[in-house]
Amino acid sequence: MTSRHTKNLQYGSPTQQLKGYEFPLTINNSASIIFRLSRPRTWVFPSISLVLGYTSVGGGSLQRLLIGITTACLVTASTNLVNAFADRREDFLNQPSRALWLERIGPLEALTVAFALYAIAEVVSITLGLRFMLVLGLGILDSLVYSLPPLRFKANPVLSLVSFSGAVGLAFLGGMSINGSVDVLNPFFLLCTYFMFTYGAVKNLPDYLGDKRASIKTSATVFPTIREAVVFSSALLLTPYLLLGGLVLTGVLGTIYLFDLGFCVILSLIIRGMWLTMTPEGLEKAHTIGFFYAISFLVFTLVLMSPTLLALVVVVGAYAWTLLVSKVNVDSRVERRDWESTMQN
Repeated sequence: MTSRHTKNLQYGSPTQQLKGYEFPLTINNSASIIFRLSRPRTWVFPSISLVLGYTSVGGGSLQRLLIGITTACLVTASTNLVNAFADRREDFLNQPSRALWLERIGPLEALTVAFALYAIAEVVSITLGLRFMLVLGLGILDSLVYSLPPLRFKANPVLSLVSFSGAVGLAFLGGMSINGSVDVLNPFFLLCTYFMFTYGAVKNLPDYLGDKRASIKTSATVFPTIREAVVFSSALLLTPYLLLGGLVLTGVLGTIYLFDLGFCVILSLIIRGMWLTMTPEGLEKAHTIGFFYAISFLVFTLVLMSPTLLALVVVVGAYAWTLLVSKVNVDSRVERRDWESTMQN
């Protein structure tokens, strides 16, 4: 990448950057941009985890479950809006379309919408009781400290993964709290939260080059080369299966959950794909496949836990929503890194 391109990406004005993105800023388009920046694809993670937590303690009212899922989606949407606001600098290098959309509607306006959604989630959660509201409050706090200074956990490679895993872990506890109980020693909570912790390392790989240029420290950029980052992430991705095996061997989980080990085959293909390509575009495609792998692990665990009609609905709903969002291209994270071809010119 030439110095001229670097300078334009880092310091070019929003007006200059927006050339080629011609769409009238009507109310509908503003809402569309907010929807894209809220990354609807990611809403499935806390939704599935909340159902897992709810099911692990016996289930209950379907209406209360739906309210819980709604709040989980609202908080996740807010988290992504806050993240887009906080990551403007590196997004001009890694995901310029997201940075340009944010500039188009205004960073402060996006942040205002995020806080409005947080407030709506808390109001809606009143019907689910104090425990749920407290867990939701922790989720909102985790959402804020993940991206925003002065804490900005994203700037610390370990804390960023811990905070990122809260998207599943806290949602799981929220699902449990719908029935009035919270148990941080629940083996499914430990397994799913740690699974998400390791998955968090993968999402940083496609942004390695851009984050390096922007001097952003992540679980990937702490390594001197992208190859070393991929090696580390590959090894980390395998460790949840060691935890799963330990939980089964000690009798904490039933032997039926060993069927989850079948996902090692899918994981091996994803790792192979990452090893065969070290380009941002190739790693983003591997990350997209990894996304389906991750939700598949969670929904399959749900089916093993409770092979019921509810589990079937969750499975169909999770895949249908994810495929729909991908098909109509309304998620602000993109697969095709078209700016890479620009940088090579």
